[in-house]
Amino acid sequence: MEEADVVQARLALSRRQEMAGFSTIVLLAVDNSEPSEYAFNWYRDYIHRAENYVVLLHCTDHNNQDFRDASPGRTKAMLKELTEKMKAIEEKFGQWMQLAGIHGKIRKGSGKPGEAIVKAAAEEGACMIVTGTRGHGKIKRAFLGSVSDYVVHHAPVPVIICRSKA
Repeated sequence: MEEADVVQARLALSRRQEMAGFSTIVLLAVDNSEPSEYAFNWYRDYIHRAENYVVLLHCTDHNNQDFRDASPGRTKAMLKELTEKMKAIEEKFGQWMQLAGIHGKIRKGSGKPGEAIVKAAAEEGACMIVTGTRGHGKIKRAFLGSVSDYVVHHAPVPVIICRSKA
């Protein structure tokens, strides 16, 4: 067995031990948007049970090409901004989890958000995915794509999309 395989096996064992006392693993995709806050609150109010283990996943929404094309000074500024955004997301949702008595962890994803969500759900052994939606119209969705559409069509488990009434 190669060293990388041993490391992966140890990580998988550690993950299973961390979640051993919980019967249900839920992946909750978040970012720093109102739809994410709504999805978190909706999950907390309508679905969460004490036996659930929640994996909050947040993804960076940067374009790698932007980093490659930027000057060293601009790259440093972009990385600092990205790090600050990720820290703010982790602090906010970490506090909300603690206040709500939700057991779980916060995980970072990378790459295209839809793909990262589907990949993380499979890796974590999630039995469902909960996410918000920005509610783009047909034209915007056609040009920009939709993370929630991607997740619904590619996820290995049921997906709950929380749409705010506002």
